[in-house]
Amino acid sequence: MTRSKRRAREKRKYETAGVWVLGRARVGRTPAATRPFARRLRGLLLLVLIVVVAVALWLTLDDRFYIYRADVVGAVRVSPEDVFRASGLPGLHVLWMRSADCETRLLAALPTLESAHVACRLPAKCTISVVERQPRLLWDDDGHFWWVDAEGVIFPGEAPVQDMPSDRWLVKGPLPRGEDGELDEQVRVALAELWAAGADISSVLHYVRGRGLVVTDERGWRVIVGQGSGMEERLRVLESMAAALQARGSTPRFVDVRFTDAPYYSLTNDW
Repeated sequence: MTRSKRRAREKRKYETAGVWVLGRARVGRTPAATRPFARRLRGLLLLVLIVVVAVALWLTLDDRFYIYRADVVGAVRVSPEDVFRASGLPGLHVLWMRSADCETRLLAALPTLESAHVACRLPAKCTISVVERQPRLLWDDDGHFWWVDAEGVIFPGEAPVQDMPSDRWLVKGPLPRGEDGELDEQVRVALAELWAAGADISSVLHYVRGRGLVVTDERGWRVIVGQGSGMEERLRVLESMAAALQARGSTPRFVDVRFTDAPYYSLTNDW
């Protein structure tokens, strides 16, 4: 084979290979029909992103989504304004509001509350529902007044402007607190049992350190009933002593029934 023929043959081989490669390259390209769809998809995603950013800016900057007032339900002794401030809601964005956090703050700041529930809805309308503790008695600690509920929780009270209601007692004396800051457990138990016993006593009681509770019964006798459980038994002992004393025509200056197996009274001493 001559050199010119060989050169022409190799040229045809390269041209054929080039056509084959170019053909494969054309097959691998994105069809022209799909290009507009891709552009429309990118445009749609960009539009969605713009809308999301716009909504986020609107929610962040629009004053209507910030809390400046709330409807307070159930507040009697504490003012609705104090409840709203203690909740931590003033000036807060409604989307950052967490009911559990607000309720915890309320109960910590306002011990007069037994429970609290906070609910908000868009744009920024909030309702705070509270249940106040019901005081069982008023404690007069040398002119400082405290309410005490049935669980022994202590919260600020006020001086009575008139006689105490029949369903509450007034206790005078130093206020005994436990380690938790609430009413001493032994005193609380004594008061609860005394109340449950339905004893006919004056609504004004006294507390004396080292002796406990002192009541005035229907006979006008001063009776040291102490503290802790066993109040019902002490009252039974008191009635037995009263029957014996009245049979003799004796009027004691005080009766001490703290120790039921060794009750004591005096006709001459104050204690």
